[in-house]
Amino acid sequence: MELRDLVHISLTSLVRNKARSVLTMLGIVIGIASVILMLSVGKAAESFLLSQVASFGSDVIMIANGSGEVKSGAPNPMIKQVLTLKDYRELKRQPWVEAANANIVSMGVVSYGSENMNANVYGSTEGEIEVYESDVREGRFLMSDDVDGRAKVAVLGDKIARELFGDASPVGKQIKIKRQSFRVIGVMEKGGTRFFTKLDEIVYIPITAAMDLYNRDRFNFLAVTPRDMSPMQAKEEVRSLLRDVHDLDNPNGDLAKDDFRVLTQDDAQKNAGTIGQVLSILLGSIAAISLIVGGIGIMNIMYVTVTERTSEIGLRKALGAKQRDVLGQFLAEAIAVTSAGGVVGIVFGVVLSWLTIQILNSFQPGWSFMMSLDAIVLAFSVSAAIGIIFGFHPARRASKLSPIEALRYE
Repeated sequence: MELRDLVHISLTSLVRNKARSVLTMLGIVIGIASVILMLSVGKAAESFLLSQVASFGSDVIMIANGSGEVKSGAPNPMIKQVLTLKDYRELKRQPWVEAANANIVSMGVVSYGSENMNANVYGSTEGEIEVYESDVREGRFLMSDDVDGRAKVAVLGDKIARELFGDASPVGKQIKIKRQSFRVIGVMEKGGTRFFTKLDEIVYIPITAAMDLYNRDRFNFLAVTPRDMSPMQAKEEVRSLLRDVHDLDNPNGDLAKDDFRVLTQDDAQKNAGTIGQVLSILLGSIAAISLIVGGIGIMNIMYVTVTERTSEIGLRKALGAKQRDVLGQFLAEAIAVTSAGGVVGIVFGVVLSWLTIQILNSFQPGWSFMMSLDAIVLAFSVSAAIGIIFGFHPARRASKLSPIEALRYE
């Protein structure tokens, strides 16, 4: 039998049984769409993670609480808080430090008159805008005198200012955080996001005022930018200094003995890239289950089709059709169904991926729609392979039917 005849017979059979063909395709459509959606979201997540890490700046050295050695397994939720005002001041006075900053991070309700808004309250220092290269739109940022004097002053993110004051200038006005009054001294330029934090929803107050407000004497993290020194060299200088400040007996530089972690942008990017890749593999594996289920559905439908068309198979073989002709017909039907389902699934998956990214972007700005051509080719190839793999056994069973027994079948 020629290929065009095989294709014609297969398509005619599928059109004749429209409802069954559509239901058979449905499993493949869902499976392919799931694969494309998961791979697209995984790729977008990896890109988002890397973009958030990159927002810190290539020369910023981050210091966080916790062991300097990252061990496998679940993270310890009870990380000992060790970073203090002494650490910040020691770092700040080093000649190789261009700028230094310290942060206490908390959530709070910020109010002005009858207006209230949830915000990230950042205890910070004058080094915030130097380390992260931020800009003030109106007024001024925190100064060293504000930190030293534990001043009750605040700088508002763009969205906070607009939500609480509308078009009016907030500078000089009094806001309340935890029922304590803070005088607004500045408003930041729009900042987007940095490391999963919406900068426009931050209220900056002196870190010493935050220590008083939240009754804390430990910081969440420190950050420095080096002067005339590579990030890797600065990283080692920070470790050496903090080991002395913390009185750590660690002459060999064993990271496991440190009670702090020092990270550069390269370190964070490696971690983010690994997380993104693992996430893509995990999501892709979950979506693959849908494809397997769809393939099993095709096999079951093909078995039912073979049973229902036993008499037709017997008649064709009695008229001279060879075993390979029958095998080719049923295999072609399975491939046609899965290929058609693959095309529909690809279109549906791309549209669904775009919608999902838009939804994610509405909650956390910075997500971008990413679609890999490799993912589309892979999805279509897999759909065709499923037709061959799961359609072969039913087709082979049909081809081996005896013409006499098949004609007697009712």
